[in-house]
Amino acid sequence: MASHLYIATANAPLSDRFQEMLDMLMTGAAFGLPTALWLTNDCVSVLNALPANDSLLQLVDFGVRCVVSDSATTGALQAEALNCDELRELRTGCQQVLVF
Repeated sequence: MASHLYIATANAPLSDRFQEMLDMLMTGAAFGLPTALWLTNDCVSVLNALPANDSLLQLVDFGVRCVVSDSATTGALQAEALNCDELRELRTGCQQVLVF
């Protein structure tokens, strides 16, 4: 179970704020913090329209659990699809939730 959950709601992925979130994710993962990234449907839709982001593709290699709603179309993103109950459980089970 992740101790830190980042929720990407931004409709402007790859902005400075989004990049800051990715940097925080990678830093935490590098120090062994169990971390998850939830890409909301709006965020996934925008990401699918953009060229692939190397930082996003590397998250899994750093041990970050990437999740999306089971109703999202992920395209090239490597993410685990969770239903509403599983997403709610993930959110309530984390020690810290950061929304971007």
